[in-house]
Parts: sequence; C-alpha cells; structure tokens
Amino acid sequence: MALLFIFLSLFSFGETTPTDEKVVGVFYLTPLFGHIHQSSARTSASLTTVQCGHPVKVIESSKVEVSSDWAYVQVADYKGFVLKYYLSPKRPECFQGKYPKFFDALNMDLAELYYWGRLYDHYVQNETRVK
Repeated sequence: MALLFIFLSLFSFGETTPTDEKVVGVFYLTPLFGHIHQSSARTSASLTTVQCGHPVKVIESSKVEVSSDWAYVQVADYKGFVLKYYLSPKRPECFQGKYPKFFDALNMDLAELYYWGRLYDHYVQNETRVK
C-alpha cells in the first residue's frame, strides 16, 4: 500500500517546477490575416488564425528551439510560431480598422479567414527571381 501511495504521489500530482518561459514583449501582427503555426515552417499546421493588429506575446524559452526568422509566441491559450517579419512593436494601421464597414460587409467565415491567412504564409515577400 505504501508503494502505491509513493507511485501516485510521484506521477499523478505532476511536477511543481517553475517554467523557464519569459515574455519578451507584446507585438502586433501586420498582414491582413495570419496563422500561429505548430512549428517554425510555413507549411506547418495552424493552431489558430489571427487578424492584423492582433497582439501576440513573444516568449523566450530554453526548451524551445527557434530559427532566426521565427518568433515563439502565445495567443490566448495557444503557443506556437509566427514569422518575425509579420510582427511590429507598434499597432499597425490595418485595413479592417481603416474601412470597417466594407470589411464587415464581406461577411467572411472562419474557413475564409483561414485560407487568406494561408495565402500570406505562402506569399514570399522581398525576394525576386529576376536575374
């Protein structure tokens, strides 16, 4: 019986060690729509879709490896990755805010927001193939 109690106390109550994550700052998404990705790849699964001007917390963690082009972020309960190029320290002037009546008249559903965000994921900016 004593062994069972020790086993349960070790594994069922979880660890109480503090996390090593630290919030570096709050940044804002700059494209019209974007995704919080599961990993630091443009083709990785999307955890959630966010709109321009949405605040994201940039997190620093020794347990998560992040490439130089990506940021490890938290949005609500989701922790994932977003391209640093799409983040701004100041809230950008967004299309949704500038033309709210027009944007609301589009009546975009969640699936459309997802696909527009995926378009930005695959759209390569500041690169050219012209020689």
